[in-house]
Amino acid sequence: MAQRRTLLVLRHAQTEDVRPGSKDSQRRLTPDGEHDAQLVGDYLREQDITIDRVLCSSAVRARQTLEFLELDDRLDPDHVEIEDRFYNAGGDTLIDAVRELPEDCQIALLVGHAPGAPGLVHELTDAATSSAEAVAAIDGRFPAGALAQLEFEGDWSQLESGLLVTVLLPGPGSS
Repeated sequence: MAQRRTLLVLRHAQTEDVRPGSKDSQRRLTPDGEHDAQLVGDYLREQDITIDRVLCSSAVRARQTLEFLELDDRLDPDHVEIEDRFYNAGGDTLIDAVRELPEDCQIALLVGHAPGAPGLVHELTDAATSSAEAVAAIDGRFPAGALAQLEFEGDWSQLESGLLVTVLLPGPGSS
C-alpha cells in the first residue's frame, strides 16, 4: 500500500524592502512578517502537524520565518537542511530536493522564496482533484507568508503531482 505524504510549502514571511549596505540574502522579517510566521506555527500546532524534515533557504528571512514558527519542540534539529541551493532556487531545483527526501519522512516543510516556491506549488497541484477553494486562493498569487499543503500517495522520488488540500494566507498588511 502506498504511503501518504504531505508537502508543506511556505514562502518566507514579509520582509523589509532593502537592507542598506547588505546583500539581498540578509534582508530580515518585518514585525508583520514575524507575526505572520508565528500564526503559521500556531496553525501547524492546532492541526497537530508534526514535521519530519525541513528544507530551508539559507537567506536570513527564510531562517527567521522557520524560527518564528516555534517548532523546536516538534522538530529534530538533525532533520533541518538549511542550504544555499534553496536560496532563490527555481522550481526544478526544489522538486529535485523534495524527490531526494528519505522514505521515512511523511511530512516535509519547504521554506523558500518566490518565484520558486509558488512555482513548485503550481507545478505539483493537480487542479482537477484538489480543493477548489485552495486552488482559487493561490490563483495568480502566493504572497509572502503563504503556506500550501499538498498531499500525495507514494514515494518522494516519484512525486509528479498532488492534491492541494489547504492554503493559509497571511493576514492583512502582508504582501
